[in-house]
Amino acid sequence: MRKLILLPCLVLLSSCSTTSTVKQLQSDYNKHKYSSYVSDNLKAHPAIAPEKLSTDDKKLKVFKRQLTSRKSQAGGRLNGVINQNGLYKPSRALQQQLARLGTKKKSELWLKNHSSLNAVITLALKNNLDIKSSKEQAQASLAKYDQVAYLDDMLSQYAAFTKDIKLTGSTQKHKKLVSANFPFPGLLSLKSSIIDQSVEASRLALKQTVQDVITNTKIAYYQLQFAQQEIAITGQNIRLLKSLKEELQSNYSTNTAELNGILQVDIEIANNRNKLQIIKDRKRAKQARLSAFLNLSPEFTLGKLDKLKAEKLSDNVERLIKTGKTHRVEIARLQTDLEKMKRIIQLSEKRFYPDFDAGYSRFQNDKFTTRPKIKKSNFFAKNDAYLTETREKYKALQSKIKALQNRTADDIQQEISNYHTQKRTRALYRNKVLPKAKTTLDIAKNLYETGESSYVEVINAQEMILNYRLKSIRALMGMNIGKAKLLRLTGRY
Repeated sequence: MRKLILLPCLVLLSSCSTTSTVKQLQSDYNKHKYSSYVSDNLKAHPAIAPEKLSTDDKKLKVFKRQLTSRKSQAGGRLNGVINQNGLYKPSRALQQQLARLGTKKKSELWLKNHSSLNAVITLALKNNLDIKSSKEQAQASLAKYDQVAYLDDMLSQYAAFTKDIKLTGSTQKHKKLVSANFPFPGLLSLKSSIIDQSVEASRLALKQTVQDVITNTKIAYYQLQFAQQEIAITGQNIRLLKSLKEELQSNYSTNTAELNGILQVDIEIANNRNKLQIIKDRKRAKQARLSAFLNLSPEFTLGKLDKLKAEKLSDNVERLIKTGKTHRVEIARLQTDLEKMKRIIQLSEKRFYPDFDAGYSRFQNDKFTTRPKIKKSNFFAKNDAYLTETREKYKALQSKIKALQNRTADDIQQEISNYHTQKRTRALYRNKVLPKAKTTLDIAKNLYETGESSYVEVINAQEMILNYRLKSIRALMGMNIGKAKLLRLTGRY
């Protein structure tokens, strides 16, 4: 008897408990303040028929084929970075020659006889270890496409396994479909878009490495060219001093010159020989650095270098600045990060904010079936705070891009100014200073021969010519280095 009385009571309590739960959920739902994202998307979603699973399977297969195509296209863009780097277009003939060399020793032997700047840069693109490492990292990023594809397979397998399974209850209204748990094409499309941006970032990182190697190789080569010229001029000065010493010794034997003059020339010869050794040591250091770029032996030395020639520069400052803001690789990388962050925000909104109900609920209530229901597993305040932080970072990144564009414009103007300063300096020494210095030397020699001047004036005049020639060549090197740095800033040749 007690059992018969107890049973209706339990049913009544259960019903009250269910009613209380529904009321509590409804109350919590009505009190909750959604973000702007949820408010903008707040609308009822119709129920999805189970038959739609087969359609989703087809969509997933199509999406997987699209991912495979995008992966192939991204791989093609990665492989083209080295030849289409924006700063230097390698000769196909040179590339074919270098490809046949094989070993490092053969490359060194070949480079001894082909030490042009183009040959050196082309070999750097082939051998440089930083480029190889960056390329391997970029290739590794392509595997992210397969991660999305495997997720597609997992969802298809899950759908096939659960398609005909009936869970507890007289209806399957409590059962969410795969497409409700993993919205298609929303989450997968956003994830694949993020991967597109990740792969593009890897491609730009490779491009930046290639451009850095090209620029540093050029600078090292120009410095070697200057050292080669410096060695030649210093050696020429030593020979002239030796000739002067022989003349003084001859005059000393006939009592027309003093011993002190011969000793002074000996001192100058010794100083120039020491200077020559310092220049050679400095050249070896520059050569070792260039060998590191080329991945050759540290003791390797190039053969005959190209003659140092002036690199011409466009005078259109506005165009150069516009090009730099558009094509500088660091700016492009930040813009890619910005686009990636935008997709991440969209993906986070879909994952963190409550799913919109597909029309299935254990608690059939008019209000619940016409409005989205709260997904109880989410802690909205925390997720809203996370997304607020991410959006602020997004704005900060936008400001960072703008700041880098402004700094790029400033750097370009500085390099242009430096280039023209070096150009004017070179023109000054070549066209005005050196001709007058040579005239001064001729006058000093004539005065010395007639006994109206001493050997000191001759030595001083010769030293001035040496210094002025070196300053002219150093200015030429500065022009070329400035042009290389400017190209790096603009990202285009």
